[in-house]
Amino acid sequence: MNNFYLKKLKSECTEEIKSFSSLKKCSIKKNPIFAKTFLLKKLSFGKRKKTSGRNSTGSITIFHRGGGSKRLHRKIDFIRNCFYKGIIERIEYDPNRSCKIALVRWQHSISDLSTITKKSSLFFSYILASDEIKSGDIILNLDNSKFPKVQSIFQKTDSDFNFALNYKKIGNSAPIGQIPEGSFIHNIEIYPGKGGQLVRSAGTSAQLLSKKISPYRKLECIIRLPSGVNKVINPSCRATLGIISNQIHNTTNLTKAGQNRWLGKKPTVRGVAMNPIDHPHGGGEGRTKGGRPSVSPWGKPTKGGFKTVYSKKKTHKK
Repeated sequence: MNNFYLKKLKSECTEEIKSFSSLKKCSIKKNPIFAKTFLLKKLSFGKRKKTSGRNSTGSITIFHRGGGSKRLHRKIDFIRNCFYKGIIERIEYDPNRSCKIALVRWQHSISDLSTITKKSSLFFSYILASDEIKSGDIILNLDNSKFPKVQSIFQKTDSDFNFALNYKKIGNSAPIGQIPEGSFIHNIEIYPGKGGQLVRSAGTSAQLLSKKISPYRKLECIIRLPSGVNKVINPSCRATLGIISNQIHNTTNLTKAGQNRWLGKKPTVRGVAMNPIDHPHGGGEGRTKGGRPSVSPWGKPTKGGFKTVYSKKKTHKK
């Protein structure tokens, strides 16, 4: 009887394990947000050797860095200067940045050389994924000449009218001078044609406040960065509409210390636990700071009231 019950219990356990594994596989396949697939070889390359926070002499210049899992770097298209229509193939994970990336299949326009050479008119690229885009969406890279005039819309075909209504769609890239005021943007260029340099981390966005004529009779666009600073941008600089994906990046909690080591972060040692040669708070019998306020290893105050960054517009005397 004992063997009979043991066999029955074993069969029930194996059935439960199989059902759990099948459910797990189904949940991975049906997840529409994240695609667990292989990246394209043409759009990836090996990253340079890790320095672990050390300079050419071997001394540590950046603390708490070292180790981490191996990664492949993705070629991200920050410029987006090919003025074509693109289709989002999938949303992927990038270990080198906090936001998600999107694989886009671009379709050349009719006036392109691909129609003459009879070669493939499709190519792929990675872009920063906006918060609301998903696989199958259509995005556009717009130029100044691509924007239709409102006065002449009703004299054109229905396709032109639909294009005029959809050019404000999230994920489209356009010059800032053509983006409506009050829009949220990211991946912003500082110099025209150099590629996006501002607002590229997860969940961030800048807001286009206003457009005005400068004293030199040139159009200037004022944007508000996530830090709260207002910045004047050339209207020819490009930006992407919308907020960057993965807004919950700052709210996620690590479950164990090993996850920090996977990310290449080393433990932070307290100054009180060091020797006097390593830190001003080190040494002594027991835990004591030596009667001085909290300072860095180089003697600089670490609490409030000590400025580390000065504005370029003001002059500070020593």
